[in-house]
Amino acid sequence: MNLAGQIALTAARLMHHRAGSYAEQVLHLAQRGAKRAAEHVEAAGPRMATLAGAGLKLTEITFRCVDQLLRQGIESAQGTLDDGARRLRLSAKARTFGALYAAQRAALPKTRRRVAEDLETTWRIMSSASRDIVELARSTRSEFAGSPSHRTRRAASSRPRARKRTTRRRTERHPTT
Repeated sequence: MNLAGQIALTAARLMHHRAGSYAEQVLHLAQRGAKRAAEHVEAAGPRMATLAGAGLKLTEITFRCVDQLLRQGIESAQGTLDDGARRLRLSAKARTFGALYAAQRAALPKTRRRVAEDLETTWRIMSSASRDIVELARSTRSEFAGSPSHRTRRAASSRPRARKRTTRRRTERHPTT
C-alpha cells in the first residue's frame, strides 16, 4: 500500500473512531433525557391523584354549602312572607293611624330577631365551608410537601445546576445633557 492509501485508511479509521464516540455521546444524552422524562412522568402520577382527590373534596364542600344556602334562603323567604302577611293583618285590623303605628312598632323586635337569626345561620354556613376549604388546602399542601419536589429530584441527578450570579453588574450612567 502506498503512502496516500495509508493516509486515507488512517483518516477513515480516525473518522470512524470519532464518529463512534460522537454517536455514543448522542445516545448517552438521549438515554439520559428519556430517563429524566420518565422520572417526571412518574412523579406527576401521585400529584395528579392528590389534585384529583382535592378537587373532588372541594366539589363536595361547595355542593354542601350551596345546598345549605339554598335551604336557608327558602326558609328566610318563607319567614319574610309570613312576617309580611302578619304585618298586613295588623294593618287591616288597625282603626287609626296611631294603632297602625303601634302595632307595626310592636312587631319590629320579632322581625329584627328573625333577620338576625337568618344572617347568623348564613354566617355559620359560610364559616363552616371556609374552615373546610382551608383544611383541604392545608392537607393538600402537606401531601405535596411530603412528596419529592422537583428541586429534590434535581439535586439527586448526576449533573449539578449552574449557580446564579449573586452580584449585579453596575453600569456607568452618562449624563444626557
